[in-house]
Formats: sequence, structure tokens, C-alpha cells
Amino acid sequence: MSQLGKLIFGDRSDPSVQLLEIFGEGHGEVVPNSVGPAITWGHGVIEAAGVTPDQQLLTIKALRDAEPRLDLRPATHLAKLLLIA
Repeated sequence: MSQLGKLIFGDRSDPSVQLLEIFGEGHGEVVPNSVGPAITWGHGVIEAAGVTPDQQLLTIKALRDAEPRLDLRPATHLAKLLLIA
């Protein structure tokens, strides 16, 4: 869906898809729909930033600062996964 379409109709895409696109290739064997590499990367990022997973806004900011290709919705999804993983 185009950016304009997302603005008008809302972004209904699965945030795991973008996480898989960014972190899925070149990170070993990845099972389809697996966000394991993204979670591993995310834990490293927030640890380096001195942020705990329960600090969701700071976690999202640290993730997006570390990976500029990461949109808000997938970053929020990853932050929630870091909280429970």
C-alpha cells in the first residue's frame, strides 16, 4: 500500500513482516514469521542504551535511533516483544 493509502486508510500491515525484512536475511536460518533475530538485536540495543524493557517509550526511541529503517509500528511491536521475551 502506498504511503498516501496508509495515511488515508490506516496501516494494516503486519509489523512482524518489516522486522523479518530488516533482520531476517543474513542472520542465520530464519523460520518464516520468526522475529527471533530482531528480538536478539533489540535486547542488545536497549542494553547498550541503558534502557530496561519496561521503559517502553525509551525502548522504542533507542530501537529507532539504532535502525533508521524501522518504522514506528514495528518498533512498538518489537518493544512489546522485548517486554515479554
